[in-house]
This record gives sequence, structure tokens and C-alpha cells, in this order.
Amino acid sequence: MKFKVLRNKRFGNGFLLVLILLSVIFFYQFSFTAKESYKNLNPADNIPNYSFIEYQENRLQFPGGKDGFESFYQKLDSLTLYGIGKVNIMHIGGSHVQAGTLSGRMRENMYTLADGIKGDRGFFFPYSMAHTNSPRNFKVSFTGEWEGCRNALKKNHCPWGLSGITATTYDSLTSTQIYAFDKDSVLYSFNKVLIYHLATPESFEVRLDSRFEVNSVWTDSIAGITTFELAKSYDTLYFETVKCDSNQSYFVLQGIQLESGQDGLSYTSIGVNGASVPAYLRCQYFEAQLKSVIPDLVIFGIGINDAYVPENQFSQEEYEQNYRELMNQFRSVNPRVQFLFMSNNDSYYKRRFPNPNIFKVRDAMLNLSTEYGAAYWDLFAVMGGLNSISYWQNEGLAKSDKVHFTPSGYILQADLLFKAFRDSYGDHLSMLNSTASKD
Repeated sequence: MKFKVLRNKRFGNGFLLVLILLSVIFFYQFSFTAKESYKNLNPADNIPNYSFIEYQENRLQFPGGKDGFESFYQKLDSLTLYGIGKVNIMHIGGSHVQAGTLSGRMRENMYTLADGIKGDRGFFFPYSMAHTNSPRNFKVSFTGEWEGCRNALKKNHCPWGLSGITATTYDSLTSTQIYAFDKDSVLYSFNKVLIYHLATPESFEVRLDSRFEVNSVWTDSIAGITTFELAKSYDTLYFETVKCDSNQSYFVLQGIQLESGQDGLSYTSIGVNGASVPAYLRCQYFEAQLKSVIPDLVIFGIGINDAYVPENQFSQEEYEQNYRELMNQFRSVNPRVQFLFMSNNDSYYKRRFPNPNIFKVRDAMLNLSTEYGAAYWDLFAVMGGLNSISYWQNEGLAKSDKVHFTPSGYILQADLLFKAFRDSYGDHLSMLNSTASKD
């Protein structure tokens, strides 16, 4: 095909040369920007260098093949490459997750995959209302007396939902204020509020403060979710629980979700101090409430509490079967959901002995990864293997109980996991780029 060049008599050939030069500059600038954007998925390694960490082990493994996980990467492509779609990631575990440092760092790391992909804050529980430790990236203030109840304590029997923890009040009127923010202290905005609670005739009513313009409100009494559609966006939630009938005697809060309706990546973290896999299987409203979140990827970090028993009391077979029951609840909500297992960290049993149950946990997670086509990240190997927790403690990365980590230790874990994830996703993009080049 031939193109006819039209010359402007006023500006002559010089103007044409300028246009050509500008076009060339734009082309190379666009190519450079695209390459740099792609390069940002695998930047230089800025992770601190410790002699005891096995950096060569820091990778995602796919013992059952990567085909299933590719479907998640393809959905992520739509968001990172074109800015289209929603991606929901859920990170579930025990105290490592409840503290919020590990999951909070992962959330912010995920936002660096591409500009402008920050989505909603995701489902969360206001832990301070249950009188337990809370992540620092959301703030809660409230009135009234509230009692906490968590799924990890066998003596407790409460109507748990997705969060695995509840806060109950018997006061006839309470008020609560909540706002969430990112690492730059930018508040998450929302125009839809979901409040998860026990929805029985004996329950107090929940309503938003009068400052909100509410278009509609409805309650799913089976799942226990009251949804408020708002006329515009807000960045701070104010709600009340109110006794409106003589038969009403309590209110049981199970969680909160704030939605904006915008495309983006949402990273939900669910953690309960001391929680094991059976603890989440005790949550009778778990699957029903999960339908309101529908994760595309679930990061499993449950196992440190399951394995915190004498070696002869840990059953790998039972541990695997419990995980299957939990995973099948996720699959029933989203058949295409993918899983990423984090192995247990190295730890001591009762601060005295290296816990050998880690090896059974690793085998179980590898078996499940093979069976479900999941990804596996061997934190134990990356840490340095058996007794490596001592080295982490000496460097100020782990606490003296030789189970938990300091904030610096959790941040390092998150950065290592994210780099392993990013490298795997980068391999996917390289294959995508290679295929496109051939076409």
C-alpha cells in the first residue's frame, strides 16, 4: 500500500521532517515505556541479604502442573495490561495474618504490578471490638460493651462466619466509626456497605448514620448480610445497632466489606489468633458469606497451630482431609479459584525443641498442590530449614517464642513471597510476549 504525502506549502519540507522526527521519538519513547513497565515486574532484587536465607529456594512450585494457575494469571493480565476487570485475592491463616503486617505488605506489593490497579480494601473484621490485636491500616472507634469470640478456642461456640471471629453487644444502642487506608494514608472510598451479622428475629437492627444517602437496603437472613447501596461515595463508615423491638436482645457482628464498584485488585485477609484448619471448618456461615467475596486466588497459611503438638499427635492424613473440606467450600463458590500454599515457618515447640511436624506439613501441602493444581511456596526452605528461626531471632526478625515474627520479619516474608509470585507471573508474561511475537 502506498501513502501519498501531502506537503504544506506554507511550511514546506522542514515541517514534514519535524513531523517525522516527532513520530520517531514518540515510537521509541512508547517502546521504552512499555519495556520499562514490563521490566518493573522483575526489578532488581532489593531484599536484604542474610547469609542464612536460601534465596535460590524462593520460587513458586507447581507440583501438579501450572495449567490451572494460568487461568488466574490470564485474569490478572486483563487488569495489569488493560486496566479491566476485578481480581480478588484472599489470604487466610492464624495470628501471622491477623496481625496485618504480612498481609498488609502483600496487599501493597500487589498494587505495584501495574499503575492504577488498587481496588477495594476487601472484607475485614474490626478486631478491636472483640478486644484483640488489629492491623494498623484501618481505624475503629465504637461505643457500647462488646464481647469477642474466636473459632480457635474449643470452649467457644459462637455463630462464626467468614472472619472466624465475632463481637457481640447486649447494649440497646451502639455506634461505630471505621475507615481504612493504604501505605500513603489514602482512604479507601466506597458506595456500597456490607455488614455481616447474625440475622435473627432477636437481633438488634443495624443502620447507617443519617449523614449517608442510602438508595436501598436489604438483608440476606440466611448468609447474615445487610447491604446498603449508597447514592454517592464516602471514605468513612458510621453505623449503629439499635433495639427496635422488645424481643430483640443482642447484636452479633461477623465482619464488614466496603465496595466501590470500580475495577481493581482487592486483597482480603482473614486471620484469627490460634486458628487451625478445623477452626475454620467450625464456621457455620463461612461458605454462605464467601459467596459475597468470591476469591480468584486463595493464599493458605494455616498450619502452624495444627502442627503445634507433640510429633506423635500430628496426623498428616487428618490435616490433608481437613484442608480438602475447606478447599471444597471455596471451589463450590468459584470452581475456577486457584490456591497458593505457604508452608509453615520453622518454629520451636514450647520454645525448647525444633518442631519436626513441619516436614509432615510440607508433604501434605505438596500432596494437596498436586491434587488441586495449586502453587506451593516453601517458606521453611527459604528461611534456611530446621532451626533457622534462631537465626531470624538473632537478627531481630523473629520473636523469642520462636514461632512469631517481628514486623521486620513479616515484611521480609511478604517481600520474598511477592518476589516469588512476581517472578512466576513474569514468566507467564514472557511466554505471552513470545507467543505474540511469533504471531
